[in-house]
Amino acid sequence: MNRTVIEKLLLLMARVGGFLGIVVGILISKGIFESNIEMCVPQAACFLLAAIFVSVAFWAIIEEIVSISDRLRRLEGKNKE
Repeated sequence: MNRTVIEKLLLLMARVGGFLGIVVGILISKGIFESNIEMCVPQAACFLLAAIFVSVAFWAIIEEIVSISDRLRRLEGKNKE
């Protein structure tokens, strides 16, 4: 499937953003855990789960947008024939 430059950039941004979001979430929750304040373990766990959820949701939404664009392009091609 021929994709435009914008679609390729969106896919790259989704993959890199998803990966970096998880890595940053791990690092921040590690910092919270190592702070040894009261209730740091539940806070770190909640933050890690939230970071993973947001990163995966961001990746899935961008992938779905590009998938819809591919389907629309395919339908336009069939209509032209």
